[in-house]
Amino acid sequence: MQDERLNEITELLRKRGKLSTKFMAEYFGVSRDTARRDIIKLVSTGRAKRMHGGILAYSSNTVPEYLVRSHILSPIKVEMAKLALKEIQTKGLFFIAASTTLVQMCEHINQAGVTVVTNSIDNAVALTKSSLIRVELLGGRVDKRNRYTCSLSTLSELDYLSFKRVFIGTSGITSEGIYLSNKDDAVVIRNVVEHSRRIIAVAEQYKFNSHKAAYKVCSCKNINVLITDVVLKEEQESWFSQDIKVVIAEENKK
Repeated sequence: MQDERLNEITELLRKRGKLSTKFMAEYFGVSRDTARRDIIKLVSTGRAKRMHGGILAYSSNTVPEYLVRSHILSPIKVEMAKLALKEIQTKGLFFIAASTTLVQMCEHINQAGVTVVTNSIDNAVALTKSSLIRVELLGGRVDKRNRYTCSLSTLSELDYLSFKRVFIGTSGITSEGIYLSNKDDAVVIRNVVEHSRRIIAVAEQYKFNSHKAAYKVCSCKNINVLITDVVLKEEQESWFSQDIKVVIAEENKK
């Protein structure tokens, strides 16, 4: 299956730094056309960058930096964003974390009575397109590379809030929990999660079993809704609570 092959290619890419189309075709016993389709999929989802005759790894991290991923309009991310949007159907206070998938969701929120708190600069800009919703951008130092804000005073402000829904992205998911790559962002999101009645996580399959992200946000069992792109393996299902709602996005869904 392509999904399994892509995960193995990602691991090979992490170890080798670059892979040629010829190598991929021979290694997996597939045609060069199939190898090229794999390359297109990996590049379109931000897992690799294209070079002449193959692909290159972005860095030692499995997940490229936010600014890199923000320029990639992946069809599967669009579908995941649409599914996440369905979780905002009532009035209330919501938190939306920095995520290249969730910023696309923010583009389409347009419901009266909704207040969105965020630490993401891009989320805040996208949310200003609606005249109906109230937007609160957390203050503090701006991380220019990853486009979020953070400060100690922010954490004390969050102590007085209770969110109806919290939407989070991920840099990695393992049996031990949900992880982010940036410490300051993780500290804020960890605090937000503790003040939420329902937690929605968005994560493509390639982020599962990724141990590159160092900062834990919460246990997998804290997640109420998981929006992903591939049916979970049995082992992965065991990481989450039995009553979790798993929603699978389909690419090019009409």
